Amino acid sequence: MNRWKKVVSLLCVALCTLTVLCGCGDNGNQTVECDFVLSDLGDSVCLHSDLQAEYLASDYKAVPSSAKGTEELSRPKPAVLSWTALPKEQLEITAYSVKIQDDLNRYDPIIVYSTEPSVELYNLYIGTNYVWKVTAHFSDGRKSESGWASFTTEDTAPRNLYVDGVTNVRDIGGWAIPDGRVRQGMMYRCGRLNESERSDVVIEITVDGIDTMRGTLGVKSEIDLRMPNAHNVETGGITSSPLGEDINYYNVPLEWDQGNYLMYNLESVKEFFSLAADESNYPFIFHCDIGTDRTGLFAVLINGLLGVSEEDLYRDYLFSNFGKIKRSRTLSNIQSNYLSTIRSCNGTTFSEKVENCLLEVVGVPQSDIDAIRAIMTE
Repeated sequence: MNRWKKVVSLLCVALCTLTVLCGCGDNGNQTVECDFVLSDLGDSVCLHSDLQAEYLASDYKAVPSSAKGTEELSRPKPAVLSWTALPKEQLEITAYSVKIQDDLNRYDPIIVYSTEPSVELYNLYIGTNYVWKVTAHFSDGRKSESGWASFTTEDTAPRNLYVDGVTNVRDIGGWAIPDGRVRQGMMYRCGRLNESERSDVVIEITVDGIDTMRGTLGVKSEIDLRMPNAHNVETGGITSSPLGEDINYYNVPLEWDQGNYLMYNLESVKEFFSLAADESNYPFIFHCDIGTDRTGLFAVLINGLLGVSEEDLYRDYLFSNFGKIKRSRTLSNIQSNYLSTIRSCNGTTFSEKVENCLLEVVGVPQSDIDAIRAIMTE
């Protein structure tokens, strides 16, 4: 997989075009005159696989029969950029560098390197306009730069992600709420990073996966929901994050075999919200073993609090069936679990019920709830 490389400074966005001529300019021998044609990706780039897109366009309960939770189907489809570059001198192009940034400069730009005239881009933001340009590097050290072209990613949640060595990874953000949508790039749910239920540490996330977590996603903290003393040490014996010693590692253990994840873990739920209210912990990942049930509890509580519809909350939960989660899940797994507790609380909307549940049942301070809303709402 092509790695994304961060660059230090932001560049101004020029006029987007699909066919660009790049001349020698004022740099003398530093540039080569070259004709570029940059690919047209169309009006809306879909970042979901065909199977995922089929599900997202259907009733939220209609999970495809092939998504049984037993194989890795959770990764997104890449956006493919391609181009032609025709130098006006007899020179060999040895490599290309491609710069991609959103047109509002909200996020850090990225650089991708390739020896072929195309690149695959994973983990782009959904519903975002991007601009991109190509630099051709020649055998004599000179280079030629194209103008800008543009494309827009489809505005369909979830923003599922490709992190090598980890299953069931997606952004909490991107879902629609009454006043906008949940902010992307701040809070991520995923499966484990190391093997569970063993006393010796076995890291499963790969070097490329760590690079994606740290570089592309900018993760600063990891909240591990596994039990440290259950089932031959469910956390796999780790005491710090596999992402690096400089990453904040918090073990916030949740019992998983007592029935109601919420009622049997009130103190841990309260602790999670305390950590999520601290903006210095962002962006962060949170996970249990396979990133579905205990992880799903917090996805429902956070996004439910922010105003994501119940239908979208259920769709997000069932999307875990595309991951390698051992067995398939249905809504019956959570209906009689924590959802019944939330619905029993006061409120005319699901969001109000979640807030009152957090305040009155769990004991989360109003200040933590307000802080999370401020951080996670665009």
